[in-house]
Amino acid sequence: MNNQTDKIVNLSHLILNKIISYLDDNIDIICFSLVCKRWYKDRDKYLLFNTDSIDLFSLNTTDINQNHKHFNLPSYQNTFMKSVQSKTDCLLVIGYKTYHNYDYHFDDARNLKSIPSNVSVVSLDTDIVIQQNQEYLYRLLSESQSVTMLKGCRTLKYGLPKSIKSIEFHNFNEPLVQGSLPNSLEVLDFGRGFKQEILPGVLPNALRTLTLNNYDYEIQPGVLPVGLLEFSLNFYNFLLKPGVLPVGLLKCYLYSYNFEIIPGVLPQGLLNFSLESSNGYQYQMQPGVFPSSIEFLSFENYSQPNQEDLQYSAESCLPISWLQEISTLPNLQSLFIYFPYQEGDGNTIFNVNYLPPTIKSFDFIVPRTILRGTMPTSLKKFYFEDYTFKDEIFPETSQYHLELLEYENKIIHAIPSNIKINEIIVRGNSKEQKITIPSGVGKIKFYIDWSNSNGKIMDFDDNGATNDQSCSLRELCVFSFKDRPKVNLPNTIELLDLGWSDLNETLDLVPSSVRTLVYKYQSHINITIPNTVKTITNIIGNFGFNHKQTIRKLDDNYYLLYGYYENKGNSGNLITRIFHHSKLVEILSTKIQ
Repeated sequence: MNNQTDKIVNLSHLILNKIISYLDDNIDIICFSLVCKRWYKDRDKYLLFNTDSIDLFSLNTTDINQNHKHFNLPSYQNTFMKSVQSKTDCLLVIGYKTYHNYDYHFDDARNLKSIPSNVSVVSLDTDIVIQQNQEYLYRLLSESQSVTMLKGCRTLKYGLPKSIKSIEFHNFNEPLVQGSLPNSLEVLDFGRGFKQEILPGVLPNALRTLTLNNYDYEIQPGVLPVGLLEFSLNFYNFLLKPGVLPVGLLKCYLYSYNFEIIPGVLPQGLLNFSLESSNGYQYQMQPGVFPSSIEFLSFENYSQPNQEDLQYSAESCLPISWLQEISTLPNLQSLFIYFPYQEGDGNTIFNVNYLPPTIKSFDFIVPRTILRGTMPTSLKKFYFEDYTFKDEIFPETSQYHLELLEYENKIIHAIPSNIKINEIIVRGNSKEQKITIPSGVGKIKFYIDWSNSNGKIMDFDDNGATNDQSCSLRELCVFSFKDRPKVNLPNTIELLDLGWSDLNETLDLVPSSVRTLVYKYQSHINITIPNTVKTITNIIGNFGFNHKQTIRKLDDNYYLLYGYYENKGNSGNLITRIFHHSKLVEILSTKIQ
C-alpha cells in the first residue's frame, strides 16, 4: 500500500473527526488513531475524546487540571486535556452527600465564586442548601448563562438562570402566578410536597414534559399548556375529564390512578399510554376509550380486577371489554401487561387472538395464566413468565421471526421449527441435570442460577449440527457457573460473557473463536491463561456501575488498558496505560485502583 496515494489513509481531518464522533468508547478512539502512521501523527488535529464518560471530579475547586493522574498515555495527554477543557455539559453538585459521578462538587456554596461556564446541570442537596446562604447560591444561579437543568430547586424567590430549560423541584411549595416560571422552561417535575393550585396560564407555553405528584386539586381545562407532549400524573385523586389533556399530547402516564377512563379523556393523536392502578382498575373499557393512534399500551395492576363487577369470558385474566378495546387498535405495536398478584389457586386464560395484527412487542407478566389462540406473525419481541410453548399459539402453518424472546422459568424451552429467534434471554432457577440450549439462535443470555452445577450437563444441540461451522450461536452470556458443569462451548462464539464465574474455573472453556471476553469476578490468586484467551483482542471487566476496565490487544506483545473505578476523594477515576503481555495475568487478577 502506498500511503501517499491511498484514499483511506489520506482522509481529511474533518472526515476523520466526523468518524470519531460516532465512536462511544474512548478505547476505540485511541485504537482508531493507531490504524496507520498518518492518523497517529496527526491525532491532535482531529481527535477528541468522548467526555460523556469522563467526569472531572473537582472537589471544592474549579481547577480541572489536578485530576486523572492515572491517565498514563503521554502521547495523548494534550488531546485528553483539550477534550476535558472543551466539555460543556458538566455537572455541579452542591452539598455534603457522596456522589459517584460529578464534575464539580462543593460542600459549601459560599466557597463558590461563580458557576463555571461549562456547567449545564446543577444538583442541590436541598437540606444542606437551607442551612447555608440560600440567597447567595440562587443569585449565582441567576447570573449563570450556561445552566439548563436545575435539580433540587426549592424556591423561585431569587430568580433562575435565563438559560434554564429543565427544573426538578424538591419540597417546593410556593404559590405560582403567570410569569413565575420562565418562558424557556421545557421540562418540569414538581417532585413531592407541592400543595398549591395551578391555574390556567401559569405553566409556560414552551413546556413539553410535566410530572405532577400527589396533586391536591382537580385539573381544569387550560391548565396544561397546548404544546405539552409528555405528562406523568402520580397519585391523583380526581376523575380526569374530557378537555383536560391537551390535544397535542403524545405520551400520558397515570400511576396509582383508580378512576374510570371515559371516552374523550385521551386526546386523538396520543401514541403512548400507561395505566397503573394500586387498587386494581375496576371499570369496563367503554368503546372508543383509546384513540386509534395508540402505539404503546401498558396496564399495571397490583390487585386483581373485581370479577363480580366486570364481565369475564370463562376464566380470562382480563375483562372482555378490555380485550375488545385492545383488539380494535389499528396502530398498536407494543402491549405491556403486569398483574403480579392473582387471587385464587386456579389458572386463568389470556386469548392472544385479541392482539391486533400490528403488534410487535408483547410483555405478559401474569402468574398462572395460560395463553390460548394464535399469535400474530407481526410479533418481534415476546416476554413472559412460567409458560411453555404450545403449537396452538405458534401453529406450524405460520412462520414467525422474533428478534427477542425473554422469559423466566425453571426449564429451558424447546423452540418449534417454525419460529426463528435472533436472541433469547432466560432467567430463573434450575435444578435440571441437563440443560439443552435452543438451536438456531445467534445470541443467548443465560441468567439462570444453576446451583451445584458440578457434574451437570449443558448441551448445545443446534438442530443436530455435526460441526461448529453449522452452529448459529455467536454470543453467549451466563450468570454464573458456581461449580464447573460439563459443557463444550461451540467454536462459533465470538462474544462470551462469563458473568460471576471464577476465571480459574472457566477460562479453559473459552473456545478459540472468541474475540470479546466479558467477566465480573476476579480470582484473588494468579490465574492460568490458556492460549485461546491470549488470542482474544477485547477483554472487558464489569465490576459495578462505576467500575469497568477494557483491555484491547494491540499486537503480540502489548495491550492497551482503559478503565475507570469508583472515585475516592478528588483524584479522578480514569486509568489508562499500555502494558506488556507478561502482565496480563496480574491485570486479570487485580482490580484497577
